[in-house]
Amino acid sequence: MTKKLPKIINQEEFEKIFAEAKKSEFRTKSKQMKLRIREVRLAMLLGFEAGMRISEIVGYKDKVPRLTQDKIREADIIITSGKGGKDRIVPRPKRLSKSQVEMLPLTVSRRTVQQRVEEMSLKVLDRKISFHTLRHGFGSHLAGQNRPLHEIQMLMGHSRLDTTGIYLHANPKNAIEGARESF
Repeated sequence: MTKKLPKIINQEEFEKIFAEAKKSEFRTKSKQMKLRIREVRLAMLLGFEAGMRISEIVGYKDKVPRLTQDKIREADIIITSGKGGKDRIVPRPKRLSKSQVEMLPLTVSRRTVQQRVEEMSLKVLDRKISFHTLRHGFGSHLAGQNRPLHEIQMLMGHSRLDTTGIYLHANPKNAIEGARESF
């Protein structure tokens, strides 16, 4: 059985959506809405630059706890995954500020985060993406930087290497050139 390629988002596309979220924060007058947008932006940053699942950020029922300040360290973040309840470590985004860490745990709902990501991507990219697409962007970005597959697997929290393999977007031209250079 072949795995379907995931929808991905690249760095440039992410920056456009992220900038749109910041603009919408400034256009909003309500303090409550500003806070909600800030929380969505933080969730987006953690999704794209740390590869976190939405449930690992905002929690999921009684199964997955919300991300809290004590899980954020200088260079990494310790998360308990909803997938198997295993702890894993992901990189702390370089632009994750102290004030953003102090916002944790987030109070915004999963639904709100998902809706805002969909709305902004439709507006800015002219296509609707899900929050999980940000996570796929993280995995794809690492693969594009030629990070070893087992490292990507560890950071994504995949138990199977073939699941991680979907981020290796094979380029036939590069494959042919590489094979020719091998002989």
